[in-house]
Amino acid sequence: MQSLVFGVSRAPRLAVSAPAVRWRRAACALAVLGSAFGCGSDDDDADTVALADSGSLTALTTAMEIPTTVAVRDGVAWVSESQFDHYQPFNMVTVEAPGPFRLVGVPLAGGAPQTIALPANYFPEGVTVSLANRMYVGSVATGAIYTVDPGGLEAREFLPAGTLDKPSVLGMAVSTDVKVLWACNTVTSPPAGELPSADLVGIDTSTRQIVATHQLPASTVGSFCNDVVVAPNGNLWVTESFGGRLFRIPAAEALTNSAATLWLQAPQLAGPNGPAAGAFGVNGLTLLGGRLFVVNSSQGALFNIDPGLAAPVPDDLQRVAVQEGGAEVLLSNPDGITAQGESGILVVENGLGLPGGKRLVRVDLQ
Repeated sequence: MQSLVFGVSRAPRLAVSAPAVRWRRAACALAVLGSAFGCGSDDDDADTVALADSGSLTALTTAMEIPTTVAVRDGVAWVSESQFDHYQPFNMVTVEAPGPFRLVGVPLAGGAPQTIALPANYFPEGVTVSLANRMYVGSVATGAIYTVDPGGLEAREFLPAGTLDKPSVLGMAVSTDVKVLWACNTVTSPPAGELPSADLVGIDTSTRQIVATHQLPASTVGSFCNDVVVAPNGNLWVTESFGGRLFRIPAAEALTNSAATLWLQAPQLAGPNGPAAGAFGVNGLTLLGGRLFVVNSSQGALFNIDPGLAAPVPDDLQRVAVQEGGAEVLLSNPDGITAQGESGILVVENGLGLPGGKRLVRVDLQ
C-alpha cells in the first residue's frame, strides 16, 4: 500500500511522530480557549502524519433512521437521526413523521448506545461539539438550534426557529475560541422559479446574536451550504453541494460579511442532476493529518486535498479507495464526517434512496 505524507503544499513534508502530534494538539486546544482565532501556525492543520491512499472500513452501527452527521464527545460518537424519508422538501410524498427525534450516542470503545431526545418533527441535521465539550444540533425543518451541556443528556433551546434568515440549519462548527457557532443556513425548498440560496452564519455563543453572514454565491443551479469545518488557525472551509464547490473564509475575515471565496469547483465534487432530491454532490468535510477530506454523496466517494494550495485544480483531489471485507466498495450516500484519532475518519452513510447504508462507519487510513 502506497503511503502519502500529507502536508500543506505541493512539496512533500516529513511526518511527525504520533506523540508529537498529540502534544501539539493538546497544547493548541488549551491555547485557543484564551485567544481569538488560531494556534501558532498559518497552516490550516500544521500537524502532518503519514496516511495511506486507501482505507479499511469498519461498521460501528446499523439500521439507523436516516443518519446524517456525527460529532464526538468524551469517546461517544453522537449521530443525528434525521428521518429524511419523511421530510417534505426532500421527499415529495407526504408521509407522517413517526418520531421520536433524537441523537444516538455510539460509544467508540464499545457499550450500549445512549440517546438525547429532541422535539417532535425536529428533523436534526448538523451536530457539532465545541472544544469546551458543548454540543449543538440544528434542525433542517425549522432552523432552530438546540444545545446540550458538557456531559449532559438533555437538549435545550439555543436559537429559536425563525431567528435566522433562511429556514434550514445544516452543518455546524464552533470557532477555536468557542465564541462563535458557525451554521450553514439554507433554503432547501425554494419557491417555483427561484434557485436555492445559502449563507454561512456566525452566531455568538454567549449573546446568541448573529455576528457575521457569508453568502455563498449561486452557481447555475443555485447554492446549498451543507457543512463547515474550522481549521486550527481559524480558517473556515465550507461545502456547497449543488454546484460541487468548496469555499474558504480566512480567519482574519471570519467576522466580516460575505468573505467566502470560491476555492475549488470540480466534477468530482458535483452531483449528477443539479438541485434535485438526492442529487447532492460534495457534503461532509473534516481535517486530518494536514489534509482536507470531503465526501461526495452521489458518487459514494471520499476525497482529500491539500488545504494549503492557493489555487487548486480538480486534479489536486485525491480519491481514497475504501475497502470493506477485502473488496473495494462505494459508500452508501455518505453525509457527515469527522476525524477520529490520528488516522481515522468517522463517516455517516445515510443511505437515502439507496440500498444499505443507514449506519456509522470508521475508515482507517493506515
